Amino acid sequence: MNVIYTRVSTEDQARTGYSLDDQITQCRHKLVSLGLTNIQEYIDDGYSGEFLDRPALDHLREALRQGLINTIVVYDPDRLSRNLTNQLLIADEIEKAGVQLMFVTGDYDCSPEGRLFFSIRGAISAFEKAKIRERTLRGKRAKAKQGKIPLNNNPYGFGWDAANSIYTINDEEAAVVAQIYDMCINNYWGSPQIATELTAKGIFNRAGRPFNPMSIYRILTKELYCGLAYSGQISTTKTGQHTRKLIKRPKSEWLAIEVPEIVSRNTWEKAQQVIKRNSDISKRNAKREYLLRGIARCGVCGRGLVASHMKDHGTTRYYYRCVTKSSPQYHLNPERCPNRYIPVEALEEDVWQTLVAISTRAVSLSDYLQTEQVPDRSRDIAELTKRQNYAQKKRLDIMKWYQAHLLDTQVAEAELAAVAKELAAMAEQLTGLKNVQDKIKKPLTISPAIVMNATTVEEKRKILLHYKLQVHVKRTGKNYEFWFKQ
Repeated sequence: MNVIYTRVSTEDQARTGYSLDDQITQCRHKLVSLGLTNIQEYIDDGYSGEFLDRPALDHLREALRQGLINTIVVYDPDRLSRNLTNQLLIADEIEKAGVQLMFVTGDYDCSPEGRLFFSIRGAISAFEKAKIRERTLRGKRAKAKQGKIPLNNNPYGFGWDAANSIYTINDEEAAVVAQIYDMCINNYWGSPQIATELTAKGIFNRAGRPFNPMSIYRILTKELYCGLAYSGQISTTKTGQHTRKLIKRPKSEWLAIEVPEIVSRNTWEKAQQVIKRNSDISKRNAKREYLLRGIARCGVCGRGLVASHMKDHGTTRYYYRCVTKSSPQYHLNPERCPNRYIPVEALEEDVWQTLVAISTRAVSLSDYLQTEQVPDRSRDIAELTKRQNYAQKKRLDIMKWYQAHLLDTQVAEAELAAVAKELAAMAEQLTGLKNVQDKIKKPLTISPAIVMNATTVEEKRKILLHYKLQVHVKRTGKNYEFWFKQ
């Protein structure tokens, strides 16, 4: 098998106009010119060359280990990787497998001179990437030093002057911000209470939805609202294709940018004092551990159950209640969930004793477990795989006919494009079918030894989380019923 490997990332497309179609065409012409057929394509669309964790590259390396590949063609060395070490690692794997590596933009050989040239190309590619990053960061810092905002984060209360890269006051939203600070300072209210009050007044965010407590907290704590924005607070390091490490820089390294103030510095500082006071009071409150925190779901509407407590004649009672009864987002919804409050102690004891009974086979799990009815897609997967193999064979036949001059270039390219489109659609459909098939679970068995050894709330929670069990609860009158879901 002869393979083509192509890769493009978003930044490559924006900066240099790299095209996957162009890479594939150039690589295919390279193989065809050498009389090589049986071509397989490995395509990584939207993946950075800085890291090795790329799906198509993973599949290519696996095929390499299985000895299925004869020749690999890549448009340019930096399509393999922009990291020199990784580039040399992949090249070394290819050489040890006895596979020929070729590039469209230049020749490669495993002689000392060839390795030296390859290393130089890789070093230049890594240098270019580092220079682009350094130039981008330098431009942002220069912009900040001029009193301009490097990046518009669209904060609530402000408009944007794109011509001058500065924030402007949005009078309507600024009035809401002023109300938020007033309720915090004069009423000593926290974010949840303020969010509830705004909803009751019919004041909503830009999306027309109720404010959530976290957005209120950000408005109350950011110095932006008393006239000072900061740039360069966070240092970002990419650690993988889809992961980044965020490190907060010391405040001495931040760049301060003056912006129009919505509240005075004095007002902002008073708000910080109230927030600290509320925090200190809440820390003195006794905290209870909840077994079903994040696990319990409403048996009526399916939303989460949140823990709460009430004081009645000096006695504190703990309940689980549907989130619609506590979140300001649902405060004015006339169709609020009718599910009633469920006592914490009784529910948690019943759930755990049921789990003990299930683990010791005293009762059947099937009596409590509601499973999603997932259709068996194995026949559909087999049929689609058969069609996929036929399409791949058809692609090879077209290449043979082209080699034998039975098809001209224009017709061959049109046929290959049609087959490629068909294969892409089938691959997407096959992935969807396999995802559905994966949901068919084997019967769950719970180890009695693990359950019996759990004594603390945290240990019991770990067991529920380990088995991925959700507890759905519905209360009618004085009684409630519950069941498990996975």
